[in-house]
Amino acid sequence: MNQNRFVIRNDWTDVLAVCVEPESALVHLCKGEEVVIHDTFAEFPATVKFSRSGEGQPILSIWPGDGDILAEKDGVNVLESAVDQRVSVKAL
Repeated sequence: MNQNRFVIRNDWTDVLAVCVEPESALVHLCKGEEVVIHDTFAEFPATVKFSRSGEGQPILSIWPGDGDILAEKDGVNVLESAVDQRVSVKAL
């Protein structure tokens, strides 16, 4: 297995939305905040796609290749946190 590790840091004054697919875990980065991406793959690494929402908000989407992605913000696994939040909302 191969590994990539990279940091996405928002240096804009606008909030940057980072969407980790295929779970659609959404992370909002204010100016100066970062998310660390760990990409484990065999042959095809993750793809990073930049776009804008219908309202013009910048969105950075990260799609896994043929392996797994781990996304951490402030040491917290974004994917697990997103699942935990969905479960909490359903419990209400």
